[in-house]
Order: sequence, then structure tokens, then C-alpha cells
Amino acid sequence: MRASLLLPDKANALTRKYRKSIAWITLLCWFACGPTSLYAATNSATAGINGIDNGTVIGGDGTGTAQIEINSVQLALVKEARDLAGTVLAPAADVAFDQEIYFVLYIDNTTDFLAYRLTIEDAINETQFTYVPNSLESTTVASGSNAATRWAGVWTPLTDAVGGADDEASIVDSGGPASDDHISVGEVTGQINLPLQIPAQTQWAIRFRVRVN
Repeated sequence: MRASLLLPDKANALTRKYRKSIAWITLLCWFACGPTSLYAATNSATAGINGIDNGTVIGGDGTGTAQIEINSVQLALVKEARDLAGTVLAPAADVAFDQEIYFVLYIDNTTDFLAYRLTIEDAINETQFTYVPNSLESTTVASGSNAATRWAGVWTPLTDAVGGADDEASIVDSGGPASDDHISVGEVTGQINLPLQIPAQTQWAIRFRVRVN
């Protein structure tokens, strides 16, 4: 997941030296992306004595009654930009040089089943933002919660450190400027965290602060 700013044109930059506009946020989630969709498939059991589907078991060719239906749901990953008061910033909203803002990422598990082994990655554009150390926090609220309810949740601090015995998120420096810029949640290769799982009918969110460059 990446976030970026669209800079004003050169003429505007002369008169608005430290103003930039939030233009777009691109999302990346290894588990699932996009609107919630439901996929279903039915698997049938095959069987046989001293072999599979060899005619010795009635229905052993898969036509029997031993069938399992598997449902797969894509869960949307959403990213918001907010000011320090928690107000959601609209696309193209102005932000000032050296201003701190929040990024909030959330997944809403609208299903009746546990969603588990999720992973999320967010790469901070260091030409636009600088991560504020030790600002990672997460919260869990009811599925369907709106922006105000999500912000009012109980936010639990998460350490920046990498380590499976630590917590479910971490951040590292991926290169370039000497600052942390790559956030991961869940069991991401190279950033070992606790597994991320979201209970049924539950919304999970993570937030962190950045400073506008």
C-alpha cells in the first residue's frame, strides 16, 4: 500500500511554498483487495477400497453425498488520511509543510467467520512524508462502524520493533533516506510479526502518524 501527494504546479509552488494537496492513495493488501465479493465451490469426496475411485465404493467417483462447500470472501482494505483531531481529509485537501497527519488502514470482516493469516504492507513515500517513530496503534470495533466510531475506538500502542514475540505490526527502513518507511502487519517475510486475524463481524484498524516533507 502506498500513499502519495500531488504537488501543485510550478507557478503555484512559488506562491504556496509549503502547500501540497493530497491527491490519491493506492492500496495494496496481500490477502485481498477491492470490494467484498463471495466465491463458492463444492468439493466432493472420492473413495475406494485399496485405491481411489476404483468402483468398490458407491459414489466413490465423487457422485456420492459426501460433499463440502467452500466459501471464499474478498475483504476490502481501506486507507484514510486524517488530521490530528481525527477529521478525515478529502482528496485534494491541502496540507502544510511540517504538518503531522494520520494514516488509518482498516479491514471490515463482514462475514460470520474468523478471517486469519492476513498480511498488509504499506510503503511510505519518503519524498512526501517522514514516519513519526512509535506512532503505530491498532483498534478493533464492530463491523460496519463508521469513521467517527472507528476513531473513537480504544487504540492499543504497537511497537516499531520487528519480532514475532512482539506484536502484529512493525516498521523498517527499506533504503534511501535514513528513516523507517515500510510498515507490515501479520507474518510478512522479513518483518516477522504475530499473525493477524479478525473475528467475525469485526472491523480491525491500524493508524500511524507522518510528517509532511
